[in-house]
Parts: sequence; structure tokens; C-alpha cells
Amino acid sequence: MQCRNDGGFTIVGVNEGFLGMFGFTKEEMAEQFQNQFLTMIHPSDRQNFLIEVDRQLIKGDRLSLSYRVLCRDGSYKWTASSAKLFGNDEEERFFCIFLDLTEVRDAQEKLRLSLEHLEIIMSQSSDIIFEWDLSADTISFSPNWLDKFGYPPNYDSRLPKERIFRNFHLDDVDPMAEFMQEAREGRSNAVVDVRIRNSKDQYLWCRIRSATQFSEDNKPLRAVGTISDIDEEKRMVEDLRRRAELDTLTGLYNHAETERRSELYLSGGPDTICAMFIIDVDNFKMVNDGQGHLFGDAVLAELAAGMKRLTRKSDVIGRIGGDEFAMLLKDLPSSQIAEDKARKLLEMFRHLFQGEKRPVAVSCSIGLAIYPWDGADYQSLYHCADLALYQAKSRGKNQFARFDAKSMGTVDRIGYSALGAAIDSDQNTGERGGNLVNYVFQILYDADDIDTAVEAILEIVGRRFDVSRAYVFENSAGGKYTDNTYEWCNEGVTPQKEFLQNYPYENVKGYKELFKDNSIFYCRDVHSLTPAQAALFESQGVCSTLQCALYNGKEFRGFIGFDECTGLRMWNKEEIGILSLVAQLLTTFLLKKREADRNQQIMIQLNTILDKQDAYIYAIRKDTYELLYLNEKTLRLDPMARVGMTCHRAFFGRNSPCGTCPLSGATEVYNPQYDVWTRVQFSPMKWVDSDAYLINCVDITDYKRLQGPEK
Repeated sequence: MQCRNDGGFTIVGVNEGFLGMFGFTKEEMAEQFQNQFLTMIHPSDRQNFLIEVDRQLIKGDRLSLSYRVLCRDGSYKWTASSAKLFGNDEEERFFCIFLDLTEVRDAQEKLRLSLEHLEIIMSQSSDIIFEWDLSADTISFSPNWLDKFGYPPNYDSRLPKERIFRNFHLDDVDPMAEFMQEAREGRSNAVVDVRIRNSKDQYLWCRIRSATQFSEDNKPLRAVGTISDIDEEKRMVEDLRRRAELDTLTGLYNHAETERRSELYLSGGPDTICAMFIIDVDNFKMVNDGQGHLFGDAVLAELAAGMKRLTRKSDVIGRIGGDEFAMLLKDLPSSQIAEDKARKLLEMFRHLFQGEKRPVAVSCSIGLAIYPWDGADYQSLYHCADLALYQAKSRGKNQFARFDAKSMGTVDRIGYSALGAAIDSDQNTGERGGNLVNYVFQILYDADDIDTAVEAILEIVGRRFDVSRAYVFENSAGGKYTDNTYEWCNEGVTPQKEFLQNYPYENVKGYKELFKDNSIFYCRDVHSLTPAQAALFESQGVCSTLQCALYNGKEFRGFIGFDECTGLRMWNKEEIGILSLVAQLLTTFLLKKREADRNQQIMIQLNTILDKQDAYIYAIRKDTYELLYLNEKTLRLDPMARVGMTCHRAFFGRNSPCGTCPLSGATEVYNPQYDVWTRVQFSPMKWVDSDAYLINCVDITDYKRLQGPEK
């Protein structure tokens, strides 16, 4: 195209290529655009076109521009134009060459939209997306890495492996290095689960997936993949696995897991000495039956904790029966060390409960077998240790015996093992407990003031069992909150009642679920609870607690509790039974009082409603016409009227019922004593145990007077 350098860039001439590109004839351009090329340019591009022309002419006589030009079919084509300015002062012309860029620009636009879509997807995805340029050995990550971990990613392949993976869990460094090596070697798809540290020094489980892209000659170019947060999933699976492995009460391995882990280790043929212990609590059935399930469970839990303290994490410790435990101690320098460990276990059992407020005497017997001399697998070692345990028991208990084939021969103790034995007891209370319960019942039964009686009972029971604090908590109507309604504190113990009003259960989630066995929640050591629950007790200085639930049917209404603040404390069967009965008595009388309080409140509310009515409302007994109730408006009409008077005496000064009594059918009644006309309605009702009527009288005096004297 040739055009003048004037305001509209007037077209002087074009070739067939120009006409074919844009579709116009010369006549159509003259008629439609008056040969002004500027008007053929897209309106949005014109301003920039003029600016660029001026800017580029300052530097010389050549132009290089890109803009859209109108076509005959109404579309616009992207063009790249090169132009040179010729001429003199009289006239200057541009000679222009055009290149169709429409397909290129369309491809660029599609690419832009694709990238924009990708950015949107990346911003919405919780997964972190990464791209690893294998040739340059650089990795780029999507921005949500920073959101997830709290610090920017930093990969430098020049650093040693420990530095490259410094934010990965130590156990996951080698798997991660292997994963990356596989990608370098061209593995098309790979996945690995690792733990990555965040800015709070917490390790989050992540699943890393990658796919490798290859060049035409099948060389790996880059790896593209995602990093997904699977921390919750992993921890849930780990929790389920742990529950399947562990004994619920003690936290030790259960029998099956003890055997599996021991057998797995021994099957590798370790070249060091190992020791198998079978430990049995002496006379535990007597302890358990005498003190009750909760006491027995607490003893077992404490013994398990003591055994953990005397062993290493690598050792295998399990509860294999009701009161029987097994231990496999690995990698011992000598068999003498195993015997020393047995002595320490015996000592620990003897003294574990000596620091209690009320000491508990507990001992154990131990059978010991040594690998590899007494057996090379779990079953052989277990059998030998079991025989040694029988010998320790037969010698008088509270000691250990090491397996000796010569002295023991082939003696078997079939039927002796406590493996799988249940821990059984009852909850019966003794005579002393019965006397206390009877005394508590009598106090409640005779009490005119339940509040005073409950406070007295808490003090009596608290002193009887020498606890630090005794209290009652009652729940709100919806059960979301609880109030410390009664409290007794022993000497030197700080009251907590004022701090525990309208306390939300949400602050200590799972608290209600603690009341499970026989509605009892017993905790010898509050530090074994969840952090939130433990913090609640610690803030009150509580070391041990026993609480009994208050139920109305199946509805959890609160609890009565007994705290020990001077040290750890264990409760026996008799004490728990007595306190359970006391809690049941308190529940019965407290619920009765709360019901009466609610009824009283409802009565006050109903009286208020009736007093606010603009009508004379009263109730009378059916047979005697005795007044049972008068609302405020009725009393204002006749202040002398009283409950117990007959209605005809109070309102009409009569000794006998009125002839126009509304009960006989009259609907409008005139009272000469007050000069009042009323429209009357009545309804039969029950008043306590008598038949009665509720009478409603609306004042229509003004209406009747408007009707005239004859009415």
C-alpha cells in the first residue's frame, strides 16, 4: 500500500495482495472510507497507532507496527506492517508492506487464556504444583507452598543431601532422594509419602506425585507433579493401626502384636543376647475383687507405666492377659543385665504405690528366659519363661526365676497362665457404707431446705473420705453449659465455685464421654487426660478426681465430684460404691427440687399473665363456691375479697348462691354492689384434687349504659 503522510493516511494505491487480504475493492474503499486508511484501523488501536508513528519517525524514516485492520466481512485481522517514508516538503508518502498475523495472535490468545486458566486452577487447588527442569536442575513451585509451610521453597542441588532435604523428616530423606533419582533416570510416574516441616516445626505428611516428560530422542527433560497434604489421612490410619496394636487400658502392645513384633525381631537371627520376661501380678484377683474394677485398672495402668520407664523404646512390652505381661529386651551385653533388670522390676512393683495417701501393697513374680540358649523363636522363649514364672510362684511369689532346663525338667503348668483372664469384681458396699448412705437419705428426706442439706452432705462425705473438695455440677437446659451449684472445701483448699459458672462443655470436648462404666469417671492422674481436660483440673490444683454422673432417665444432667489436691489417690470398691449411691440420692432430691423450682417459676409467670388481663378472673370450687384464686383486676374491684370466701358472699353480699349465677347459664350479670355489668364465661377445670371453675368476667358497663335505661 502507498499512502500520504497526512492526518488520515490517504490511500494512493494498493496491489492485489492488499485487496485479497482485506476483501475490499478499490471502489468500496473509496466509497466506504474515502480512502482514509486510518478509518480502516480498529478504533481501539488508532490512538496507539498514531503515537507509535510519531515516536518512530523521530528516530528515522522507517516504521514497524502491529494493529488490527477491518475486513469486508466485518472481522478484523491482526497485521504486522513495515513502512518507509519517501518524499519532500511538498508531499510525503509511506510505502507499506503487510503481513497477516491473525493465526499467530489467535494462538497467542489461546495460550494466554490457557495460562490464565492454569493459574486459576492452581490458586483454587490445595495441592502444590511443581516443575523440575532436569537439565538445569532447578525446581519451581506454585505460590501455595508458602501458604502451606510458611516459608519459601529453596532447592539447591549443589548442597549436600542433608542440606537439600533439611526440611524433610530425617527418616524420609533417603526415600525422597531415591524418588528424585528415579525421576532423573526417566521413570515416567513416581509417588512417595514423606513428612515436610512447616514454620511451626510440625511435620506434615505429604504425598508427592510426578510425571516425567521426554524429548524426541527419549531423554528425560522435566518432571511435573503435585504435593498433596495427606496428614489427616495418615494420622487417622496411624491411629487405627495403633488401636489395633495396643491394649486400651495400659497403652502397651496387645498379645497378638507382642508376639508379632518379637517374632519379627527374632526371625532375623540377632547375634546379641535377648531376654524374655513373663510378669504376673501376685494375688491380683484378691486386689481386684477387694477394691473393684476401677482400682484394679488403675493398678495395671501404673504398673505398665513403670515398666515403660525401666525399658527402652526399642524393647517390646505387652499385656498378654488380665494381669500378665511379657517383655522382650533386645541387644543385652550379658545375661546378668537381664537378671539385674528383673530385680529392678520387682523393686519397682514393691514401691510404686508407697507414696500414695493410702499406700497399696503390690508385688509380682517374673519368669526369665534368655535368647539364644533357651530358645530361638518367640514360642520357645515364651514357654521357657512361663515355666520359670511357675517356679517363681511356687517359691513364694514376689521374686524372679531364670529358666533352668535341668531343674525344671519337662514340668508344664497347663491351666496356670492368666493369659486372656478377665479382671472381674463387683460393686457391693459394706455395712459402714450402708450406714452412711442411710444417714444421707435421712438428711435429704427430712430437709425443709434442700440447698442446706446438700451442702451439709458434701461436707459429711468429704470429711468421711478425707478429700480436698466435694461439689455438684448441674447442666443448663440444653446441656451445653454446666454450673458449679454446690461446693465444700477441706482446710487449706481454695474454693473454685465462682470460677466455674456457666462453663461451656465445648472448652473440654469429650468430657461427657468420660462417664462410661457405671456412670463413673475416675482419674488417678489428671495428666493422663487430653490437654484441655488436664488444663482444667490443673488450674484448680487437682491431682486425682472421682466423679459420678447425675442422670434423669438417659439424660446427662451433671455430676457430683470429689477431688484430691494433695497428691495422687486411688479409690477402692467400697468407696466408689458408697459415692455412687450418694450421687443417686442427690440426683433424686435435686431433680425434685429443680422440678419444684420450675413449677414455681411457671406459676409466677402464669399469675403475671392473668394479672395483666383486662378482665375479672377468679376460680371457685365446684360444690362450695369457695374462692380459690383472684387476679389483680378482681382484687382492685373488691379489695376485701379473699381466697376462702364464697363468691356470692365476696361479690354480692349474699349468704346463698345468686339466682343469676353464671354457672346456671346467665351470660350477662349485673352487680348492684359495684354497679358493674359483666359478660361472663366459665370453664371447668381441676384445682389440685378438686373440681373447679375458672370464671372470666369482661366489663361491659359502658356498652349497657349506651343501650339506655330500659335495657
